[in-house]
Amino acid sequence: MITKNDIKVIQSLKQTKFRKENKMFLVEGNKLIDELLSSDFKTENILVTETWIEKFTEMANRLPHYDIISQKQMEQVSSMVTPPGIIATAHTPSYKINPEDTKNEFIIALDGINDPGNLGTIIRTADWFGINKIVCSTDCADAWQTKTIQSTMGSIFRIKVMETDLREFLININKSTDAACHVPTRKTPIYGALMEGENIFTKKIEKKNGVIIIGSESHGIRKDILPLVTSPIHIPRGNGSKTESLNASVAAAIIISAVSYGR
Repeated sequence: MITKNDIKVIQSLKQTKFRKENKMFLVEGNKLIDELLSSDFKTENILVTETWIEKFTEMANRLPHYDIISQKQMEQVSSMVTPPGIIATAHTPSYKINPEDTKNEFIIALDGINDPGNLGTIIRTADWFGINKIVCSTDCADAWQTKTIQSTMGSIFRIKVMETDLREFLININKSTDAACHVPTRKTPIYGALMEGENIFTKKIEKKNGVIIIGSESHGIRKDILPLVTSPIHIPRGNGSKTESLNASVAAAIIISAVSYGR
């Protein structure tokens, strides 16, 4: 039975501070809760209104458990302008992504992506191209806020997202040395979009591994990260184009697709 205190705790999860304190996050709507229940995530509460049950009886019968709350309570806990009638709380996972992982696969590194919609779209794009690890700088948007989760369309439950000191993570990628001769091993490519970079559509990609850095729309890749880029790349503008920049999630999609299926 849901208590008033339970409602207060669930309502507090709309704020980053309390999501981190409780190590929980909110999931809203039929599609995302279906995705949640199909994943390995641990679900705590599932709350529904009587109106929702009448409308989605078949899904209600599939739920492992749920509590019925009033429309007013649903409006209190929901982050959406029009509450969908079903909301769940789930435990936030703690992922460990190792710099060594970049030697065998592509990993996306996000530098200051502070718009939750862009972050969610990048997560969804990564999922589409089979990239399942994303490292975020500490000033990126929270991956577990409702707008980000909504933008992923469920991909958040399949992608490992870790917040960390991005510069330190990138430095550690190429720190390893050959144990026998103490000579640095071949550098793992760290791709970064720069105006002076190589055309992403003609660049030869020798191995499907490394890091793809996506900077913020307003500042790009920050200055202390730039020296760590080993493979500068560039998305060429069309003839006559006067657009100054691309949306971060659009740029990410172009780069990820080109690198994933490059020559």
